[in-house]
Amino acid sequence: MRIGITIFVLLVATGCGDSSSPPSSPSRTPSANPTLSTLEVDPSVLGGETARATVTLSAPAPARGVAISLNVSGTTATVPSSVIVPARASSATFDVVTTRVAITTELTITARTGAVTRTAPLRLRIDPAGLKPATSYTLGFSGLRENRAGIAVYTESGFTVSTVSADWLAITTYGNPLPSLQFMSPAGVTTTGEIRVTAAGAPFWLSSADLYSSTTRIPYVIDGFLSSQPVFTVVNVLGNTFGNFVRIPNPSADMPIDALLIRLSNPAAPCCANPMGVDNLVLSR
Repeated sequence: MRIGITIFVLLVATGCGDSSSPPSSPSRTPSANPTLSTLEVDPSVLGGETARATVTLSAPAPARGVAISLNVSGTTATVPSSVIVPARASSATFDVVTTRVAITTELTITARTGAVTRTAPLRLRIDPAGLKPATSYTLGFSGLRENRAGIAVYTESGFTVSTVSADWLAITTYGNPLPSLQFMSPAGVTTTGEIRVTAAGAPFWLSSADLYSSTTRIPYVIDGFLSSQPVFTVVNVLGNTFGNFVRIPNPSADMPIDALLIRLSNPAAPCCANPMGVDNLVLSR
């Protein structure tokens, strides 16, 4: 009997077998507030159309929701001052209301909450509906003065001609009438020459272009774009023009564009170098 009493006293003294003490629990860290994760916007719409945009949080919003402040660059579009991501939601959408534009316009939409900012681009394209040419121009390169001077950029009548590939030269001794814009291909070599025509972003129309080669056929490609979207492509090969210019009409002359690319392939004969060129771009705007 004495042995049993001693064991009981020792158990009570050491706390063994005491089930009244609550078990320990790990400490809990309060969850962080969600932050602005992404901003997505329709990348491109016609000016005058409405673009859709979405803001997304890193986690569902708390009971009070999360307010996202909004802004847009420029004056050709508007957004709400803010959008609310409601409780337990992770995203919200809003409209970007745009106006018609005379030139392709690049905008930036900005969303901000706290110290986090997200941006997204929006392109407003020119709406071709209702566009009509008012005045016709003939780019005859009359401003070229120095024979065989290299040309990188040339302006005339509000149009800009930029050389894209090959070394284009001012030729004041020959044209239809003179001067003209030409590039050379060495004997036995095919050289591709390309020029780009724009009107400070405004829409314009191509009626025709005069093309020239001294001794070879003329493979050509004429591309028209509006707000970076393809509008037309004209592909053909002129027979040997025997040193004369030939006028190429544009079968899509009624379609407005804001960028024109003319690409000529100059397959010089094995015997000798060959000049190839452009003159008299008939344009309207």
